[in-house]
Amino acid sequence: MDSGKLITFEGLDGCGKSTQLEKATDWLKVQGYSVLKTRQPGGTVIGQQIRSILLNPEHEELQPESELLLYLADRIQHLQDSILPAKAAGKIVLCDRFHDSTVAYQGYGRGLNLNSIESIVEHCIKPYSPDLTILLNIAPETVASRLERRQEHVEKDRLDLESLSFFKRVAQGFQELSAAEPERFVCINGEQEIELIHQEIINILQQRLQLS
Repeated sequence: MDSGKLITFEGLDGCGKSTQLEKATDWLKVQGYSVLKTRQPGGTVIGQQIRSILLNPEHEELQPESELLLYLADRIQHLQDSILPAKAAGKIVLCDRFHDSTVAYQGYGRGLNLNSIESIVEHCIKPYSPDLTILLNIAPETVASRLERRQEHVEKDRLDLESLSFFKRVAQGFQELSAAEPERFVCINGEQEIELIHQEIINILQQRLQLS
């Protein structure tokens, strides 16, 4: 490969994207590719501190606008410190969430007007848009049951505590984003068995990125 790729995994909380990203990472490494597995927020040292602020359920006083700007700060730091150097080195970067999550969660979910950050996005984020985005779709009603199963091992974070109506708005956001950029997005039914989803993703990687 002449240059690296940025592949992002998106979807509602509990959709299985982290599991699928892990499996895709393992598969790519077996094929001989150099892979960076990362996430937003929290893909850098600074990002880990930002993540601890954003997801701490005790931070009920965190204002939606502050939340939005913290996500942007994490993303810019992540791009410059980690993602862009990895791509320049020819690596395939698999990232758990990217800017689509901000649009879906803060724009649609929180109802924030994102025009106020358009200049930052235009100059600092859009030039580095993902080469491919894999969106795992699940019903908003499925979120609660999956999060309950997950909470047996992990404490709930701020987003896990959101309402069904919130996740319905976020799901609408992802639907509209994917419809607007069908050449970048590939949508997968996230309610299938894990191995079936994994095979679909392998097929996508082979077809869309000419990976063997």
